[in-house]
Amino acid sequence: MSYLKRLFSRCPPAQPTNTTIPHRNVRFALDASIPRYWYRDWPLVTRFFDGLSIMFPLGEKLFIDSVVHFRAAIETDATLCRAVDEFVYQEASHIREHRLYNQLLAAQGAPIDELENLLRRRQEVGNRFTPATRLAMTASLEHFTAILSDQLLRHPAVLEGADPRMAMLWRWHAIEETEHKAVAFDVLCAVVRNPLWRYLMRCGVMLTMTAYFAVDVMYFIYRLAGNDGQRRNWRGWLRLQWWLFINPGPLTRAFPRWLFWFVPGFHPDRLDTTQALDAARQTLDEYARPNQ
Repeated sequence: MSYLKRLFSRCPPAQPTNTTIPHRNVRFALDASIPRYWYRDWPLVTRFFDGLSIMFPLGEKLFIDSVVHFRAAIETDATLCRAVDEFVYQEASHIREHRLYNQLLAAQGAPIDELENLLRRRQEVGNRFTPATRLAMTASLEHFTAILSDQLLRHPAVLEGADPRMAMLWRWHAIEETEHKAVAFDVLCAVVRNPLWRYLMRCGVMLTMTAYFAVDVMYFIYRLAGNDGQRRNWRGWLRLQWWLFINPGPLTRAFPRWLFWFVPGFHPDRLDTTQALDAARQTLDEYARPNQ
């Protein structure tokens, strides 16, 4: 039993944990001057990003609630409590900016309300699970967003040719997802003490969340494409698959890091993102300075 506890308990981070998660007040001028297809004039790749944006306000509110639920249970750990507060601040900022983003999509005729209602029904099902399971859902989706964010920061080709304002918004979001990538996982480790049960829970939840995430993203793209009259744009659909899986291939490149979740003793900080994160922060600081 002691061997199993050592095997499945949290390993120390491969790199020193960054204990400071910055508070920023970055705001983006999202208005009708932004092109409808702001990513290289490619409709379906643009709608991939837009579909993610539609998910974020409700999804990140769920993340906040699932973590804050355990605030009292971790009150003796001042460092973790501070990280939770910083996590909440960043996620609330994301909600604010993506609501503005989604208002822009609604002005284009996108069925925002209908798609958000689908997400609410998903969440009603999720609310039937225990708070610890909902926290594991948050930790798994935070890992998913963190590894996609890493691709965006590490490989400039992912946003090459995008409208500069939208590219900066997505870089900002990716930076902050990377900065707080370990918070939900650390709270999960603190409140689910049995390492073997925690491992089985998080692995089962990750498989389920990945399936739902993949289906929902493609469905959102399909609905947005229908609104645009692009559903029979076969060249656009092929380009989207090429973009996702071949070049720049963010999903293919992220897959090994997704698999790392299933390694016993996994911790988000064992995936080193320091170099890409530091470079992206510098770019964001230069953008934010005159806008603050």
